[in-house]
Amino acid sequence: MSQSKANDMIMEIGSMILSDTNYADHDWQALALVGNLSHGQRRINGYQYFRDGSFVAEIPECDVTYQLKQLREAIKSENGKEWHQCLIHIIKPEMKINIQFDYDDPKRWSPKDIKSLDMSDYAELIKPSM
Repeated sequence: MSQSKANDMIMEIGSMILSDTNYADHDWQALALVGNLSHGQRRINGYQYFRDGSFVAEIPECDVTYQLKQLREAIKSENGKEWHQCLIHIIKPEMKINIQFDYDDPKRWSPKDIKSLDMSDYAELIKPSM
């Protein structure tokens, strides 16, 4: 798979997220979403972050996990390795999208060792730099 094809797939995923009813026309400043495809799972979790420092847990209504699985398969065909999780950041106003992949730790961006009952530690862990 060419880098161009991977970039096209990433842009498609970003477009799906941005046009989703849970994010379109909302006043968020950044999004962080974790896609988990390890051990047969296919799920996503994440947050919207606001200018005042607050955040709210929110996932897209559309099923982007299918596209994430397709991206994982395409990357695997290139390098022979499957990633377990990905961390997607989208930042306004540029609508810059960045995706990181973890190949070794299937729980890298999972809510583990969280001390706060309200999950603020986890929200801070995956928060993009704004």
